Formats: sequence, structure tokens, C-alpha cells
Amino acid sequence: MSSRLRPTPSMAVAVISLIVAISGTAVALPGGLGTGPEDMRRNSVGARALGKVFLANVAGLASTDPLRSDGRFAELEGSVRCPARAPFAFDPSIGRLGPLAYEVNRNVTLNRFGGPGGYEFEVMSDEGPGITFTMKVNCLARR
Repeated sequence: MSSRLRPTPSMAVAVISLIVAISGTAVALPGGLGTGPEDMRRNSVGARALGKVFLANVAGLASTDPLRSDGRFAELEGSVRCPARAPFAFDPSIGRLGPLAYEVNRNVTLNRFGGPGGYEFEVMSDEGPGITFTMKVNCLARR
């Protein structure tokens, strides 16, 4: 007795709809494997939705060490704040730290809304004269 298994019409519809559901979103996006700016309609997402970020609000911190590599570390203090139009600070960093300079302390300074508005840095350095450390913070506008 040989009987051939034949799919029922409801099973055929289910398999076809499964294939369409799986491949439907892949066909909807043009391009590669991800989404990008070309996948959005022009002006569909505005600056208010994304938030306007002012990148790299920078201040310098000059070294006061009179002699490089003498074993005497100078203590430097500096701060960087965000402007009033973008009062929220995030992603603080100090540049040019090397084997003879390191960050000792970092404190947040609050803005008028109670959030981070800037940062105060404390650096120990034996880098010598003429060296400036770059304090950087990114700022986000209030919504």
C-alpha cells in the first residue's frame, strides 16, 4: 500500500503566508542589511525628535610643571561647561594623557535643571611646560 502524502489546501496557504511574512520586511528596505538615512523620508524625523547635539565643547588645561620627568608631579585643575543653549553634558574626556599624566578626580557640575551641566577635572602631570590637556564634553539641547 503506497499512499502519497499530499498537503491540504490550508497547509499550502499557511506555508505561503509564512514565507511572505518572513521575507516581507527584508524586501521593504532598499539597500544592504541595515537601515540608514536613505531609508527615511525627507523631514520625517526632525531635530526635536533626535535632539540637537553640540559636539566637542572643549577647554584647555595648561601644565604648570616646570621640568619634564623630574619625578615631581604638578596638580592641575580645570573645568568645562556646556553653553546655556545646550545645558546637558555627557561623555566627558581628557585628551593627551600619557605615561607621565593621569586623571585623579572628575566631578560633575549641575546645571539649573539639576542635571549634569559640565565637569571639573583634576590631573596629575609630570609632562613639563608647554603641554595643554584637552578637556572635552558633549552637550545636548533642552527639549
